This record gives sequence, C-alpha cells and structure tokens, in this order.
Amino acid sequence: VRRGVDMFDCVMPSRNARNGQLFTSKGKVNIKNAKYAKDERPLDEECTCQTCKRYTRAYLRHLYHAKEILSAILCTQHNIHFYLDTMKKIRQSIRLGFFTEFRQQYLTNLKVENQK
Repeated sequence: VRRGVDMFDCVMPSRNARNGQLFTSKGKVNIKNAKYAKDERPLDEECTCQTCKRYTRAYLRHLYHAKEILSAILCTQHNIHFYLDTMKKIRQSIRLGFFTEFRQQYLTNLKVENQK
C-alpha cells in the first residue's frame, strides 16, 4: 500500500489456505505442523471471522490431515477475511493520518508462528 499497490485477488489467500498456510495478526501459521495437534486456541485470537470464532487450531489441523474439503473452505474464508480486515485497517489509518505508525506497529507484531 505504501508503494501504491492496494488491489488483491483471491488466488494467494485461497492457494495458501489449501496448502495449510494461514495468515494471522502474528504472522503465518502452518496448520500442518504437529505442534497444533492439541492446540485449543482459535487460529487468530484477534480475528472476527467465523473460522476463528468457532474452530480451534487442533480441529483445523485435523481437517487438513483428514483431507476434508471443509479444511480448504474454512481456511480460505479465514485468509480472505484476514486480507479484507487488514485493508480496512489500512484505509482507516490513512484516513486518520497515521498510516506510517500503523505500518510500523503492524510489521512489529508480525512473527512467523512456525519458527517459534
């Protein structure tokens, strides 16, 4: 956005979702990882999508490994919601005149979950 790019299509979030890569406020989560097998937390505690409100990381991992189509559906819905919500926050920060600060805080908060 800082460089003028502010349009996306659903290919990246949906392809990543089908491959077990989920975007969160803390960075990417690779739901395939064994460490999520008993993780009863929502995918992203800050997210308001129905996937995060209703399902745990453990359940999403189970669906992925069971090759259930529901895995792709729920994870795609989450990733698209994440993109839309992030863009909403960016637009708001621009409108209110604090995009630079928002960007710095956003990037500071990111970390790759599967590298912890």
